[in-house]
Amino acid sequence: MTGRPFDVEIITPLQTLTRKVRHIRLEDETGYFGVMRGHMDFVTVLQPSVGYYSDVEGREVFLAVEGGVLLVRDGRVTLTSRGVFENTDPEKLKQTIEESMKRKERSEAAYASLVRGLERAFLEKSVEMERSK
Repeated sequence: MTGRPFDVEIITPLQTLTRKVRHIRLEDETGYFGVMRGHMDFVTVLQPSVGYYSDVEGREVFLAVEGGVLLVRDGRVTLTSRGVFENTDPEKLKQTIEESMKRKERSEAAYASLVRGLERAFLEKSVEMERSK
């Protein structure tokens, strides 16, 4: 396998991981790009997309990235995102993404319901205060 390994630090709100890779391929607004050891300093905004990296054993590991930022600086590579999912099996990665989307939808629905309840309580209190004047 070509390319000497380097570390990619993956930072999400839930975890920080380090992966030793030979190259990584991701997508920004200009399209797909790759990074190998020794890449010049670089920063870009990532699109929500699927990319991959090649690990030190030569396996392709697929990454689903919920957007974010990739920074290459002084030989260090850092990927920061709201969410990153990885798997060597694209079908399992697809299942993981679908499950995550369902959890997020349920969470957002619960939050919306909470906000509606707060709004309703606020309006009821406002009406009550107006009536008591």
